[in-house]
Amino acid sequence: MLFSNKDVAVLDLTHGGIPLARSIAKQAHSVTAVDVYGTVDKEVLSDLEKDEIIIKNNINSIDPDLIVAPVHMDPGLVPDPFYCPVITHHMAVGVLLLNSIKSSRIIEITGTGAKTSTAVLLADMASRSMSVVSHTTHGVEHWSNGVPEMIYQGLSIAPGSILEAMEHTSNIDPDLYIFEISLGGTGAADIGIITTLENEYTIANGTATSTAAKNQMVEYARRRSTLLVNALSNETINAPNSVRTVTFSDISKDADVYLEDPGTGVRSIHYSGMDISFTPGTGYDPSAYSTAMACTAAAAAVLGIEPDTIRSSLEAFKGVDGRMRLKELFGRTIVDNSNSGMNIRSVEHALDYSKKIASKKSRSILILGEEAQQVCEGLDPNDVSVFITDHVNEVDNIFLVGERMKIINGNKISHFSSLDTAIKKARAITSKNDIIISCVKCFR
Repeated sequence: MLFSNKDVAVLDLTHGGIPLARSIAKQAHSVTAVDVYGTVDKEVLSDLEKDEIIIKNNINSIDPDLIVAPVHMDPGLVPDPFYCPVITHHMAVGVLLLNSIKSSRIIEITGTGAKTSTAVLLADMASRSMSVVSHTTHGVEHWSNGVPEMIYQGLSIAPGSILEAMEHTSNIDPDLYIFEISLGGTGAADIGIITTLENEYTIANGTATSTAAKNQMVEYARRRSTLLVNALSNETINAPNSVRTVTFSDISKDADVYLEDPGTGVRSIHYSGMDISFTPGTGYDPSAYSTAMACTAAAAAVLGIEPDTIRSSLEAFKGVDGRMRLKELFGRTIVDNSNSGMNIRSVEHALDYSKKIASKKSRSILILGEEAQQVCEGLDPNDVSVFITDHVNEVDNIFLVGERMKIINGNKISHFSSLDTAIKKARAITSKNDIIISCVKCFR
């Protein structure tokens, strides 16, 4: 047992460290929870102390046998040199999961994009033949026959939050768990998925990259597990021989699983000599889900899901809230692309999609920005400024959301503190058949 009879220090209580500290405390000799940012509520800290967890603001005054620190944390917050082993939150969660989950299979999904879409579509598809529990930015859901039951909402996708998701579903014994995880895998997965490594960004105060962190999915992979990798990222992956690797793509026909879109409205999935044709549903932009569809088909193939189930699930899919999905608001059409993983490239995609569905008389308003800059890697105001310069003439108004966006000004530009206030104003100055393009980086 990794934690047995050890004095363990868990660093960073803001990003999943609290459930991690509580879980480790059940096995360790002692646990010291270190609130490195000093942001945790006093009542929460008091509750931890009631569980006999020691609370500290820094690590300098303790002498642990093992340090558990998040991969994204500034290494300057940990003493150097290290006088004891240091493992990541991801690895610690993996050890705890392997000790607690015995019969259910586990799928973990990481990447810079398409994580939630892949997780939701795969949960839908897999639940047609098995019981599925998923934990995503959407929430903790129990799926049966393609229908989700919301169990709990509000958890992050930091690895420690998986432990909370498990607590909320302790009365369920599913065949399959699907976990969306930020910045890597835990090592507990039967199938580990890296959706994409595009749009790399720095973490740990500039000392590491998101790609290096996500490669934990590879580093920690269990023997005889399967790794699903986007073919565009495969060259950066060095999986051991004991791990099966399957590639997927919506671009490269050389991938093991390939999604083809000839532009006729009918798409095809090709794998292992099998061809599955399907016609996507309406109410969302299928082209925005190409990576998720290819990835989900690859996972379904590994799980042994029947081709007819793959086809019917893809045709019944209606998109995911906040991810290039169409909504109606008092006669206005909203292109809803506001989510935690939203980036500037997806804004361009949303703008292009709005043009396809607009009439010649439609007025369009672009709502762009962030409600919380700490969501994933934030939204760079410089990128927003460049985007506006390039596309300002393609919309009638631009509503910018967030404090950091106030540096950008112009004739068509207005500023708002939140997505809700921007939506209300957009509704007030538009009429039926006008289009509101919602692209705000936020928790949904």
